[in-house]
Amino acid sequence: MMAVRNLEVTHHVDGVVHSVDGNVKATKMLTEDIDVNMKATMVLTEDIDDNIKATKAHIHDVVSDIKATKVLVEDINDNVKGIEGVARSVNNATHGLKRNQIQEKLQLWLSPPDPSVNHNTACKTQHSGTAMWFIQGSTFQDWKKNGSLLWIRGNPGAGKSILCSTIIEDIKSMREASSVLIAYHYFDFKDASKRDLRGLLASLLFQLCNESDHCRDVLYNLYTSCHNGSEQPSDAALARCLRNMLELPGQLPTFLIIDALDECPNTTGTPSAREEVLDFLEDLVGSSFSNLFICITSRPEQDIQSVLNPLTCPSRRVSLHEEGGQREDIKSYVYSFVHKDRAMRRWREEDRNLVITTLIERAGGMFRWALCQLDTLRRCISSSIRKALNELPTTLDETYERALQEIPKEKRQHAHRLFQCLVVAIRPLRVEELAELFAIEFGADAGPNLKEGWRPENAEDEVLSACSTLIAIIENEGSKIVQFSHFSVKEFLTSDRLQTSEMGNIRHFHTPLDAAHTILARACLTVLLQLDENMDKKRLETFPLAFYAARHWVDHAKYEDVASRIQDAMEELFNPNKPYLAAWTWIHDVDSYQVREIIDDLEERPTRPEGTALYYAVLYGFSGLANYLIITHGENVNAECGKHGTPLHAASYKGHTDTARLLLAHGVDVNTTDESKRTSLRSADNGLDVMWLLREHGADVDSYYDEAGLLSHEASLRVRADVIHLLLQHDPEVKKYKRTPLCSAYDGGHLDAMRLLLEHGADVDVHYNKAGLLLHYASFCGQVDVIHLLIQHNADVNAGTDSNVTPLHAASMRGQARAAELLLEHEAIVNAQDKTHSTPLYNASEYGYLEVVQILLGHRADVDIRGRNDRTPVQVATSNGHVEVAQLLLEHATEKGWTGGQS
Repeated sequence: MMAVRNLEVTHHVDGVVHSVDGNVKATKMLTEDIDVNMKATMVLTEDIDDNIKATKAHIHDVVSDIKATKVLVEDINDNVKGIEGVARSVNNATHGLKRNQIQEKLQLWLSPPDPSVNHNTACKTQHSGTAMWFIQGSTFQDWKKNGSLLWIRGNPGAGKSILCSTIIEDIKSMREASSVLIAYHYFDFKDASKRDLRGLLASLLFQLCNESDHCRDVLYNLYTSCHNGSEQPSDAALARCLRNMLELPGQLPTFLIIDALDECPNTTGTPSAREEVLDFLEDLVGSSFSNLFICITSRPEQDIQSVLNPLTCPSRRVSLHEEGGQREDIKSYVYSFVHKDRAMRRWREEDRNLVITTLIERAGGMFRWALCQLDTLRRCISSSIRKALNELPTTLDETYERALQEIPKEKRQHAHRLFQCLVVAIRPLRVEELAELFAIEFGADAGPNLKEGWRPENAEDEVLSACSTLIAIIENEGSKIVQFSHFSVKEFLTSDRLQTSEMGNIRHFHTPLDAAHTILARACLTVLLQLDENMDKKRLETFPLAFYAARHWVDHAKYEDVASRIQDAMEELFNPNKPYLAAWTWIHDVDSYQVREIIDDLEERPTRPEGTALYYAVLYGFSGLANYLIITHGENVNAECGKHGTPLHAASYKGHTDTARLLLAHGVDVNTTDESKRTSLRSADNGLDVMWLLREHGADVDSYYDEAGLLSHEASLRVRADVIHLLLQHDPEVKKYKRTPLCSAYDGGHLDAMRLLLEHGADVDVHYNKAGLLLHYASFCGQVDVIHLLIQHNADVNAGTDSNVTPLHAASMRGQARAAELLLEHEAIVNAQDKTHSTPLYNASEYGYLEVVQILLGHRADVDIRGRNDRTPVQVATSNGHVEVAQLLLEHATEKGWTGGQS
């Protein structure tokens, strides 16, 4: 039993052992699998680690790329900004270059005089605090706020120009603090370009162009309408251009300062130069521009008073001799001069005080008188001061008489020559130009002769030694200019008072204009006749007067009968066998648009002129010289030459009837044409007498017409009443001209021509441009005289454009009160609506034209009619900030029981 049990146990143990072995084997196998899996896991882990590292590295690379990209983007942005900045700079530079090019074109075209020369001279005379009594006074301050005309009047030598220069400087400083425009002009008897209406207008317009791009655009439009500057505008066109500038929407306050109106001559011409200026000023002030401020200084001469008195209220008229502030200015100046002058500082204090007291007491408000006495007294020694003060002249005339008496006998002839030339010089003369007179021997039997060895070593000292009290030297852009020390000096030298002076030894200084022109013309020709076949630029520099002589000898020769006195020198200059004509036209060729003022403008040597000697003689209207050239030198009257084509074309263009008649008498072909197929009649628009002369000799009037039988565009651009009259004599059917002549006459400012055309049936309702009829444009510009003329000839005051805009709309949108009033007086429909339903009242309200709104309301304009964007006049005035207009409209609406669009 025991054995069996042991066997069972053994068997059981074996089973257990066998089971344990199986488990061990299984465990071993499992362990091996685990080892394999662990190795695989380790490999996988290593792969994961590698992937993580690679991913980190990739992420790092991406981050680096992103940073690099960001830097690149920033660089690109910086480059873009830089490019944009460069583009802006290039654009600004291009715009600036274009602006400068336009300015240069306009300056070359207009040739405006430079007022800064006079202004700088006047400013130099100012003393610290000069005219502050006026600048700070209520009259001036009120004018600066409220505008209109300020007239400052004073006797000769009262210091008007000094006060004017102070006013200009004050307005300039005001311009820096607020937005205003300023232009100024000094009338100047010494400079021909500053003595008439054209000089005034050219000066003002060009300055306003420098101040404003919008003003420049207005003038440039006129430039383009004149064939891009190939033709000169009329004075009327220039005046209208100024008005157009003032009428620009939102135009800034514009200050026009005009000095020495009395230096605009009132002697020759009908009307005289001064009458033209006064008419212009009367029209300008009468237009009542709300943004216009005009200041004028002048002597209280009768013709000036008759125009300016009605245009100014008493508070806007300042008489310098009545102003205590003016006397204080003189006192301050005299005190400063006496204590600063090197010679006077050596005087005793009591002598200096005596001079100051005496001059202030006797000056009587005359700056000029005080200056002259100071110039004399400063040369006194102490012992003679009291005697000099006791013998002071009482007037400017006495002062000038004494100055002439003191000229040394040996210098009197030279002094007289200088005075003569200064009296009639076309432009201010430089020291070296005037000193050339000392080298000319005027008394030679064979005519004046230039002695180069007579030229003074020091030109300035030589000129001043003639009479430093009566002449002065000023610096201008590197040059020294000689001029009379005051306008009254020229007046005295040319006056009958000097001719009849009781001081007989000074009467020979009297300077009649014809004699003065003769002297300067001879001096000019004397210089030109030195320019021989060996002339070149280097040698020309040795003749200081050559440029003035070349450009202006003709101006002097054309005065009265001066040409007959210098005929011998003219014949020598024009001799076809001599080199002088070529040298003259080398320096100044009247046929060229280029103005040559300096050596650098010239070719190296003279060349053959484009015209014959006869051509140039005819061009200048020298009929006696022309006859001499034809008879003596056999000049060809039909020669094709020069800019105008033939001598007859030149005579016709210039309106020289006598020379044209001479050419016709010598067999010239009256219908010969130039390169442009223009006949001499077509060139004669500047002279009706020449036109009639040519017609009498068979000139073909049909040359004025094109192939379609219409007045040619080129001809119509220069149309004038007298030209139209001649054409009507040839063909009374003015309707064949269609529309062009009336509009062209309007463009040229020729009201008489317009009237004549209308009287002969021209279409009064002619289209002026795409915007509408001529009446629309005239209303837009506020040209009451044109509007009145058109209405007189039955123009339709209610004519509508394609947009139903009427002339009253046009006047209202530009604030043209007088034009609107005139149209309404002739039954213009006050509530007319354009295609946007806007009325004239809406237009005036939109732009804030209070005066026009008042006029329209006075003619029962409807405040409730809605215009553009469904707004009423009240609403559009309010939204545009025109408070006074909106308030007026609301008050008017309330009175009438309307709403004005307000809920």
